[in-house]
Amino acid sequence: MTQIYSQFKHQRVTVNGNIQIHYRIGGSGEPLFLLHGWPQHSLMWHMIAPILAEHFTVIAPDLRGAGGSSIPTSGYDKKTMAEDIYQLIQQLGYQQASLCGYDLGSGVAYSLSAAHPELFKKVAFMEFGLPGFGYEQVMQASPDWDAGSNWHLSFFTVPQVAEFAFQGKERQLLSWFFWHISNDEAAVSPAHFEEYVRQISKPGALRAGIEYYAAVWQDLEDNKKLAENPLPMPVLAVGGESSSGLYVAELFKPVATHVQAVVVPEAGHWLGDENPTALASILTEFFLD
Repeated sequence: MTQIYSQFKHQRVTVNGNIQIHYRIGGSGEPLFLLHGWPQHSLMWHMIAPILAEHFTVIAPDLRGAGGSSIPTSGYDKKTMAEDIYQLIQQLGYQQASLCGYDLGSGVAYSLSAAHPELFKKVAFMEFGLPGFGYEQVMQASPDWDAGSNWHLSFFTVPQVAEFAFQGKERQLLSWFFWHISNDEAAVSPAHFEEYVRQISKPGALRAGIEYYAAVWQDLEDNKKLAENPLPMPVLAVGGESSSGLYVAELFKPVATHVQAVVVPEAGHWLGDENPTALASILTEFFLD
C-alpha cells in the first residue's frame, strides 16, 4: 500500500497570507480530508489513504510546521491551523466534504468542523481529547506516572525548555514516542521512522511540534466558545484498544450531538501502523454509510 500511496499527487497552495500547505491527493469520489498528528505528517496515512481512495477523493495535508508545509514561528493554536485547512478546501472548490483527524490533528478537525458545520457531512476524531473537555486533566501528573505516561503533554507547554531538552535528540525523542502507549512498538517501519526523524530535525520543525502542545490554553478557551453550538453531524470517536479505547468518545460527547464510539483491536495510539486493515474498514464503513 505504501507504493500505491506514492502514486498520490503532491500539490501545494498558499493560505493565511504566506503559509504554504503541502498536500497529497488521490482517488475519486466525494472529498475526504485526513489530518495527521505529531510527530508525524501526511506520511502516516500510507496504509489508510489508498484504501479510502477506492471510494473517496482523499486529501492528506501537512499541517503548518510539519512535512512539506511552511514552518512559521507562530500560529499553532488550532483555530489558526483550522483556518489553513478551510482555505485549502475553498481553493480546491469543495462545497461539502468529510473530515478525519488523528491525535492533535483532531484538535484542528474539531475547530474546523465547529466553525463551519455546514461544510462537513461526517467527522471522525481519533486518539484525542479536546482541551476544555478532559485533555487538561490527562496533562496533570499523578502518582502512577512512569516513563510510558503522557508527561510530554505538560512538559511541552513550556516550549523553550522542551526545545532545549530535545534539540539534537530528535531520534531519542521519537524512539520514546513510538514506544509509549503502543501495542506494537515496532509497527512504524525503520524507513518511516527515519523520515519522521528527518522531518522534525529541519530548522524550526521541533519547536513547531512542541508549539502544537503549548497552544493548549488558547485552544481550551476557543473550544469552550465553539462548544456552545454542538457539532450537528455524525461523529465517530476512535481509540486504540491498548491506548485511549472508549475514552475518546466520552471526551467528545459534550461537544457533539451524535457520537459513535469504536475501538481498534490490537492497536495502541499508532492506529494506522499497528492495525491499518481494521482502521481502514472502520473509517470506510462510517464515511460510506
